Amino acid sequence: MKTVELVLFAGANSLDITGPLEVFSVATKLLRSNASGEGYKVLFTGEKSGPVTLESGLTVYREGTRSGKDRTDFLVIPGGSNPTGFCNDSKRLSYLSARAKKAGRIVSICTGAFLLAKLGLLDGKRCTTHWRYAQTLAEEYPSVSVCDNAIYIEDGNVFTSAGVTAGIDLALALVERDYGADIAIETARNLVLYFRRPGNQSQFSAPIELRRKAGSRFQKLHDWLLENISRPELQIETLADFMAMSPRHFSRCFHTQTGMTPGKYLEKVRLEKARELLGNTTQPIKSVAHLCGFQQEERLRRLFIKQLGITPSQYRCHFGLAET
Repeated sequence: MKTVELVLFAGANSLDITGPLEVFSVATKLLRSNASGEGYKVLFTGEKSGPVTLESGLTVYREGTRSGKDRTDFLVIPGGSNPTGFCNDSKRLSYLSARAKKAGRIVSICTGAFLLAKLGLLDGKRCTTHWRYAQTLAEEYPSVSVCDNAIYIEDGNVFTSAGVTAGIDLALALVERDYGADIAIETARNLVLYFRRPGNQSQFSAPIELRRKAGSRFQKLHDWLLENISRPELQIETLADFMAMSPRHFSRCFHTQTGMTPGKYLEKVRLEKARELLGNTTQPIKSVAHLCGFQQEERLRRLFIKQLGITPSQYRCHFGLAET
């Protein structure tokens, strides 16, 4: 079995701990039900044993410390709303430094990335954290490349995730890597979760974020695209004409405003509309593809795999309407 060492400390966010814990626990139960001896053995450790009170008021118990000789497959470090404060505990830092040297993979949840950065484990690496703290992390640790809009990031043997629930997405990704997609999907089903969001997915609601990116200048265009999304012939000339601009001028202004080309933006609008229809209707996937402007179902399928890591049918199975 793989050893997961969850480091507990006062003031940590409870969901940073219990979210990944439930993923590893359910995956282990599923593996055992298949007569497999594999799975995860979770240990609750810290710089000393005894009870600690988390940020929510929940009290948990640390089983004790582990020596420098004890190897672990995963060292999981949660975060909390006071990263500067919990990074100033010298005993905690010393313990984590010793344990990190014996870990196959080092995993931080949310602002746990601050502890990794403090220890120098993120120097020269890409990472993410809760969007609210990303700028602070980047300013305090300039040698770290901080991405403020990713769900989770892998760089070498270090895995960092965004705020709270993103730790669940990262845990599911780790289960998939260790034991395959079937176990990860079944774990998500047992937890009544969407299978998993890909690491490069935005931390924000995609439809809201897209409209925000459009800004006041292009929000009417965004709304018009949603009303006409089934039209496969939407080209840059069509969009430029709606805005009463030349295609070249429109393309330049649109990219400056949104940070993406009109074609990429339209692709994202089509994808989000497809997700909505797959989740909230029983329309056949072929019909969904046409309603979203994809002339062929295969184009929708390729886009889902590229952007979400799963097929439209898998998405519907795990995020669609329950069968009656």
